[in-house]
Amino acid sequence: METNKKLSEHFTRKEFECPCCGQAEIDPELIALLEKIRASLGGKVVVTSGYRCRKHNRKVGGAEGSYHCRGMAADIKVEGAAPERVAKCAESILGGGGGVGRYGSWTHVDSRVAKARWRG
Repeated sequence: METNKKLSEHFTRKEFECPCCGQAEIDPELIALLEKIRASLGGKVVVTSGYRCRKHNRKVGGAEGSYHCRGMAADIKVEGAAPERVAKCAESILGGGGGVGRYGSWTHVDSRVAKARWRG
């Protein structure tokens, strides 16, 4: 698989690859969400954690059934925007669905159908 394959204007497959095995499943809805966040906030979106194989998810203490393991989640930072601002932006875009987790230095977003909000 070509790791530098463009998934959209601003994202490549490599950004989402599992660090332990290089695998990546990526939901197109997640990419669309990230592009909308980037457009809304006007800063580069940095994916700090994308797809995770089950082994890596366990290693980092990820939740059982994590959306990262389905290619439907990303932990992100946006240049020039605090995590709280990123979370509010994602919530505005997602409306009554999707997942948004607030953490000290990053924000979790996912493309699940049901609405989920939390603080980590």
